[in-house]
Amino acid sequence: MGMTGRLREHGAPAWVYRGYLTVVMTATVVLPFALGGVGHVPARGTDLVTGLVLVAVSVLNLELGRIAEGGVAGSQRPHKALSAWAFAAALLLPTWWLLPVVAVTYAHAWWRGLRVPILKWIGSGAYLVLCGLAAAATSTAIAGREMDLLNDAGAPGLIVVVASGAAFLAVETVLFHASAYLNRPESEVWLRQTLSSASFYLTEAAVLSMGGLSALLWIEAPWALVLLIPVFALTQRAALHEPLRERAEHDDKTGLLRFEAWRRLVALESDRRLRQHEAWGLLFVDIDHFKLFNDRWGHLVGDEALIGVARCIEKESGADAIVGRFGGEEFCVFVAGTERGVAEAGERIRVAVSRIEEPGTEGLTVSVGLAVVRPGQQVELHTVLEQADRALYAAKQGGRNATSLSLVGETA
Repeated sequence: MGMTGRLREHGAPAWVYRGYLTVVMTATVVLPFALGGVGHVPARGTDLVTGLVLVAVSVLNLELGRIAEGGVAGSQRPHKALSAWAFAAALLLPTWWLLPVVAVTYAHAWWRGLRVPILKWIGSGAYLVLCGLAAAATSTAIAGREMDLLNDAGAPGLIVVVASGAAFLAVETVLFHASAYLNRPESEVWLRQTLSSASFYLTEAAVLSMGGLSALLWIEAPWALVLLIPVFALTQRAALHEPLRERAEHDDKTGLLRFEAWRRLVALESDRRLRQHEAWGLLFVDIDHFKLFNDRWGHLVGDEALIGVARCIEKESGADAIVGRFGGEEFCVFVAGTERGVAEAGERIRVAVSRIEEPGTEGLTVSVGLAVVRPGQQVELHTVLEQADRALYAAKQGGRNATSLSLVGETA
């Protein structure tokens, strides 16, 4: 297995992740002052006025987000619009102003109930400062420090905002991916899911566009910012909707699809396979004697075992598989392929789990029930689920740590 694969499965050693955060935070404190020639002279008012306005708008935006979600405090809940004000500060102010703008914005978010482990929260703020530096350097390189973004019908402003926004998003992507895959997987389930979704980048682009538009209005017509208040609210709703949907569809512990979301996707995929006259199968995977495992090792080790089994199933099922958590210690998998291919996938999973070498997983095994639908066979999904469940029961009755396969329409 290559280095990338190991990072995806286990993360880096703890000292590597801590070292990464140390380097990031040091750069966050040093670079805004070291890059004194980067950043802009405000076109309206003083630096202090511009900075206070950005903080006030960020506070307003966050409060609109709280209203949108009912004022509930929680963890792992992104208010992506926080990045808008780091971006606006990068366009409007000398670079050192990123530090107070981001710090006050993040402090207010923490005070108002956004609960994330403090080290990760500080790291997230540091990332935005570095993203802002990249945006400021890009805009300064294009337009200079005393730029007129709104001449020539606003074309210079559009070019600067698009280029700077692209730099901001590129650095943001690199920093958050590094954080997600250097840290332990169980600590970054939510972040890894979020970064794997295209909608995250689309939403973040919209948020940065809002920050860029706010900066342009502040240069030329500051009172027009009032007209953006409904836009702020809608952007917050967009920023909140996708992660809430992802959270509703994915299991918090393993990151796999919950059963109902899994079943919806499988229904669509099975219909496609029927139209293409292709075989497919379902696997039910159950950890053997998991209650005894929890009683022996404790529920914290049990949770790590669940995550380890989930990763094994994802890896061994293949790239086109759809993997979900049925509930408890049971998992469900859709696999395209013939009887032989489905059987091989089930056996790979069984063997891989028995070879997990994480501490406390000695003797961990699974039973696998498989049901295969032949090419062109028209059958209800619930029938296949029932047959896979019966096959799982047969594997357990046969002594566990085994696979049992049946063809749909035949006796299991």
